Amino acid sequence: MAIDTIAAGLDSVRAKLASTIKQAAAATGASFEYLVSAAKIESNLNPTAAASTSSARGLYQFIEQTWLGTVKEAGAAFGYGQYADAISKSPSGHYTVDDPSARNEILKLRDDPAANAAMAGVLTQSNSFKLTGALGRRPTDGELYIAHFMGVGGASRLITSAENNPSASAPAFFPQAAAANRPIFYDRDGSPRSVSQVYTVLTSRYAAASNSPMARTAMASAGVTPGTSEPVSLRAPNTATYLSYFPQPTVAANERVASLQGPQDQMFRSLFQAGNRTEPVSPAVQSLWSNTAAPGSTPAATATSGGANVPFNLFSDPTGAYSG
Repeated sequence: MAIDTIAAGLDSVRAKLASTIKQAAAATGASFEYLVSAAKIESNLNPTAAASTSSARGLYQFIEQTWLGTVKEAGAAFGYGQYADAISKSPSGHYTVDDPSARNEILKLRDDPAANAAMAGVLTQSNSFKLTGALGRRPTDGELYIAHFMGVGGASRLITSAENNPSASAPAFFPQAAAANRPIFYDRDGSPRSVSQVYTVLTSRYAAASNSPMARTAMASAGVTPGTSEPVSLRAPNTATYLSYFPQPTVAANERVASLQGPQDQMFRSLFQAGNRTEPVSPAVQSLWSNTAAPGSTPAATATSGGANVPFNLFSDPTGAYSG
């Protein structure tokens, strides 16, 4: 009986977490299935996960700089105006908070799965807009994971190379990344993988997470019937299939995205971790939420210490331990 009670309690907690992610997906326009799968890969759907080797915390393991940058640039649209105003951005793109107590309070928000999921949705859409502009089409969820893993610049180059020259050596295209991520770029016998093989390795990892019992149960508990994610081969691209995998971007933003592209992201870092870029959020995404978000459309609110209502946080998993 005690075991049944514990199991029921876990199911209730997971259902609540799935509902939180679903609200964040609805508020940001990100794919619910993608956000659940990303949380599975990065924290095993654990809202209190903390990386031992970095400052990453929460459901999506934001490190401090990326969290501060995302809250600064997109937080106001989700009820975080007080926090956004407290964050300053230097000309070099570094984010700071002058008041130590306010800084701690902002960073502590990463432990709130609702806030973490909302900001993850922001960054997912940012990557989607950037990758759409680079590819000339919407990315699949698996390709969004490649952008999560490699950065938008690296993902765009890998996807384009896999489409146009699938047998090309991936380590030759990405020597530094290959040196740091041998299990991705080399077979077990040490032979280098092609760009199409690396593409398949990464999309397979996403598919495994999306199809895992934990992720599928989370989706079902939120009333969503999950599809079956499969790794995609780019030897025979099917644009119609690609387009079916991701929600339609806002037309106005899509028309402007090419002129709003930010600097290319550093290779092989987490989507939620800061690299050599000055903007955690795509200007197109920031503009959309800054100009059109309505208070009534934000996720369910939680009270801050200041009394204001706010809506509704990845260590990178290079070994794929959480994918299955």
